[in-house]
Amino acid sequence: MTQHPHDALFKASLTPGAARALCRAVLPTELGASLEAAELSPQPVSFVEEALRELRSDVCYSARVDGSETLLYVLFEHQSTVDPLMAFRVLRYTVELWSWWLKRQPGTPTRLPLIVPIVVYHGERAWNAARDLAELVDVPPSLAGTELEFVPRFRYGFDDLTRRSDEELRARQAPPFAAVAWIFFRHAYDPDRGIKVWQANRDLLRALLQQAEWASSLEKLVSYSLVRGLGSPDELRLELRRLGGPEAEEVAVTAGERLLEQGRREGLEQGLEQGLEQGLLEGERRVLRLQLCKRFALATLPADTERKLQAATQAELETWSERLLGATALGDVFGA
Repeated sequence: MTQHPHDALFKASLTPGAARALCRAVLPTELGASLEAAELSPQPVSFVEEALRELRSDVCYSARVDGSETLLYVLFEHQSTVDPLMAFRVLRYTVELWSWWLKRQPGTPTRLPLIVPIVVYHGERAWNAARDLAELVDVPPSLAGTELEFVPRFRYGFDDLTRRSDEELRARQAPPFAAVAWIFFRHAYDPDRGIKVWQANRDLLRALLQQAEWASSLEKLVSYSLVRGLGSPDELRLELRRLGGPEAEEVAVTAGERLLEQGRREGLEQGLEQGLEQGLLEGERRVLRLQLCKRFALATLPADTERKLQAATQAELETWSERLLGATALGDVFGA
């Protein structure tokens, strides 16, 4: 999909209340308490390069602490990527944020605002990148242990969701939407994930249903779940009916339909470049791929199935789509 599901859910869920809970959980006590007490205002700025937005997203808030402006910059690291130069990357984003701030000032400031950078990570690999910029500087062995004022010290806050337990994330007392999102991120690569992640957090989800914008938030959670295999379409429909009745169930149906439409649209857009006929075929492949993943609760298709799909003709795609209606396993669709 054009917009990565991690990115969409992260940005939507990191409200001021969620940002305060994050600060309280990962920053030193006094700093976290100061930001928790301050009013946070979202800032319309992003420094993640276009090419990296499938892997990262960022959110920035400003706050007034003791009469001075403080900028809270949160970078979200997606998938299993561990960037060994993350400390340098965050420093670069910090300098860019200062430059952006300076351009908005009416005069010529003589001081810079405090920036609090936090990296939030979830992935398959354990995070082993340096947290301090000084660890990245290649000091000659003969100078090892020498106090060098030329080596910059810069450290970012860090939150590894995959190393937290569900209980720890719940204990942060974040708004229900953010709390559930963080738990879903934690289980995004869990081989045993499924509808039980929803079932284990019914109390948070019921609290979410009491919020004014519950339908929009719930749809984002359902869309993410369908893409990441946190429940099949039928399981999600039934679970939402139990949680909130027909209105909540309809959210699952709507989310599924929008994912299918997005698949069709992206296939057609690609077809404008490659030829309308090929684009239509690609659109049908995307739709069938989504249907297969959702029906059989798969994050991705097996390699052999994906190869069949890529090589399929229009007639084969139509045949498989018809078989899917009554299929209970992948083999039923492909005649295996």
